[in-house]
Amino acid sequence: MRPLAGAALAARGWFRRFAGRQRGWHLALAASGLGHAHWAPRATTIELSARWHQMLGSDSQTFDGSIESFWTLLHPQDALGARHAFESVAGARQMSNRCECRMLHRSGHWVPIELIATVLARSLLGAVRDVLFTARDLSEVQSALEQQTLATSLFQSLQEGLIVTDAALRVVDVNFAYCEITGQSREETLGTVPTMLKHAHLGATEAEQHLTLGAGLEAAGAWRGEIFHRRRDGEPCVLQVAASAVRNHAGEVQNHVLAISDITQARQQIEQLRRQAHFDELTGFPNRVRLTQILMEALATAERDRTLLTVCFLDLDYFKPVNDQFGHHAGDQLLVKLADRLRRSLRTQASGDDLVARIGGDEFVLLLRTATTEESRQAVERVLRQVRLPFALDVSESPVSITASIGATVYPLDRSDAETLLRHADQAMYGAKQAGRNGYQFFDADHDRRTEARFVALARVQDALDAHEFCLYYQPTVDMRDGSVIGVEALLRWNHPERGMLLPGQFLPLIEHTGLAVSVGNWVMRCGIEQLAQWQSMGLDLTLSVNVSARHLQEPAFARHLAKLLEQQSTPVADRLVIEILETTALADMAHTCALMQECRSLGVRFALDDFGTGYSTLTYLKRLPLDMLKIDRSFVINMLNDRHDLAIVEGVIGLSETFGCSVVAEGVDTLEQARRLIEIGCDIGQGNGIAPPMPADEVMAWAHAFNGISILAGLPID
Repeated sequence: MRPLAGAALAARGWFRRFAGRQRGWHLALAASGLGHAHWAPRATTIELSARWHQMLGSDSQTFDGSIESFWTLLHPQDALGARHAFESVAGARQMSNRCECRMLHRSGHWVPIELIATVLARSLLGAVRDVLFTARDLSEVQSALEQQTLATSLFQSLQEGLIVTDAALRVVDVNFAYCEITGQSREETLGTVPTMLKHAHLGATEAEQHLTLGAGLEAAGAWRGEIFHRRRDGEPCVLQVAASAVRNHAGEVQNHVLAISDITQARQQIEQLRRQAHFDELTGFPNRVRLTQILMEALATAERDRTLLTVCFLDLDYFKPVNDQFGHHAGDQLLVKLADRLRRSLRTQASGDDLVARIGGDEFVLLLRTATTEESRQAVERVLRQVRLPFALDVSESPVSITASIGATVYPLDRSDAETLLRHADQAMYGAKQAGRNGYQFFDADHDRRTEARFVALARVQDALDAHEFCLYYQPTVDMRDGSVIGVEALLRWNHPERGMLLPGQFLPLIEHTGLAVSVGNWVMRCGIEQLAQWQSMGLDLTLSVNVSARHLQEPAFARHLAKLLEQQSTPVADRLVIEILETTALADMAHTCALMQECRSLGVRFALDDFGTGYSTLTYLKRLPLDMLKIDRSFVINMLNDRHDLAIVEGVIGLSETFGCSVVAEGVDTLEQARRLIEIGCDIGQGNGIAPPMPADEVMAWAHAFNGISILAGLPID
């Protein structure tokens, strides 16, 4: 064979091998998702791969293949830098170079691309003959980076404190809000276990709370609640914590995430509202609202310990002239000094502490625990001596002297309920006033005479029940915001043959603690439920609220009787029935009341706490009671526009209803201004004579259809 022919054959073999390697590269690049193109620096054309065209939404027919057209695909702000980078390769100054740029997609948007130019072949003199371009779509990478940047920004800008720990509870990251809340810097927190997840160096209460947090994370992978905590400077605070475990694909805990909010101020505001609602601002004594619960507790203690409880009603003599002569500031100063004297005169005994409450301008109630009636008299005289001592006031050069009149009654010699005991003490106080003031009187129970009169009155109520003299009136409850009629409350009336229509307050207190209360209560429930079923069948969809007394609720067969009444109706009405109970009823026997309410709720019945605010329910009691609704007592609604204390109580009840997931109803809505203010502060549901007075059953449907919203309140309030 001739030498030249052999060389030609060798060259053809080399090109075949080179072409084979190229095809392999192209296949590998296509499989990796990279676009590619070959470019000879001296050539004027460039051929883009199918993947490259796919990234740009184009094809070989829409791209003319010229190198200049290729450069025009680059974003104007990126083109110069990219050409400079690749010209350095073409100039044989380096083997490869890369840049990031944006290339024009056929749809008009810009695709982020990573371009790499690699020299594949050079001439014998070193000139670049072939350059390989590869292109990688950076859209997903860029999106991931943007999401990471956004997540980091959110993490740091959230007002909630965030902690991320590893599986061993060591902190791997915290945000700025956490550092602000706890007072700890990020640097001193990283790598440590948060104190809220530790159990060392804490008080018992805090340790128990933190142990619950750790145990909840370990057992359920999540925990939510409130804990007491101390900031870095030792200041106590209340934190709301939501903690959860983050698991990997294998189900193993990889991290823990804790979100914390500082609710210290909110808790302080709730406590302040509670104090405003139940304590006198001037003296710090319990007010009339709180007194009800205090007296009930004191009566229970006296009953248990077999001691006497002296209930005293104290009213200052000639207090008005002090205000008239020296001004109200001087009057307030005198009351503060008097309160301090009364506070220092109270005694602490094994059977309990003496207590005092302020229920009016210059009116106080004292609860004095004594062993004998003689000790009761001595205690009252001791209080009178304290009042008689002169008061040094800033506005008077000489001390001011006043006196007081006190009325008292002794439990259990006067075996009445709390409200009656206060009334008896008040009556005795007026007797002391009429006797010349500056003295005291004890209530004369006159037991035999009152008992005889009571038996006669009870017999007459039983006769009225047998003779069908009782009837039900219904007072509507409406949504004041949208003008819809929600339901009615069943109200008992006695159509007395001689005395006319009597209200419940004129006869129910008489039977409250007797078996007759159960008979009347069962009659009210039966008639109300039957009327509700009748309305439902007529297409009038309303809820019906029925008041249940403490004596009735304590009846062992109450739930069974209710279930039987509901079963007897042809139309299901259980979910439209609301049972209203008073705070005093609910708190009389908490365990029994909760169990009974749960049994009734299983039937579909709901519960409301009536006249809320006139008694005293702690947050713990509200948490335990399965309530659906709170009803604000009308006494606060009536005066809330003129009395900031009443307004604070109303706002406090609304806040509590939101906290415990209850709806709230305002009673005693008489004017449009009251309705509008209630809506503004978050209470949409209202009931009152201004909206509609109680009416017979046969008038309810017509009224409901005619009701067109609270504009009816624009007129004069209805008495």
